[in-house]
Amino acid sequence: MSKLPSPCLDICKHKIRGGYCIACGMTKQQKRLYDGIRDEASQRAFIEDLMAQQQRVKSAKTWPMEYAGKCARQGVNPPFTLSDG
Repeated sequence: MSKLPSPCLDICKHKIRGGYCIACGMTKQQKRLYDGIRDEASQRAFIEDLMAQQQRVKSAKTWPMEYAGKCARQGVNPPFTLSDG
């Protein structure tokens, strides 16, 4: 399987208190950290933690749908299942 794409959606506006991006919910440090992760299990764990963080800080509400589209364009299954609202 191909490498999971970065959770970054290339909007990069860190305007949420604590330095979280409005699009993906990552901090600049987390973005650099993900870029260094090579194995799929660690990538999946990172994304799982990121999704929990997005819930905690109430950020990136449309990220799952956007990231699933990014995965599809790269021919990779996203590491989660989209729910029906």
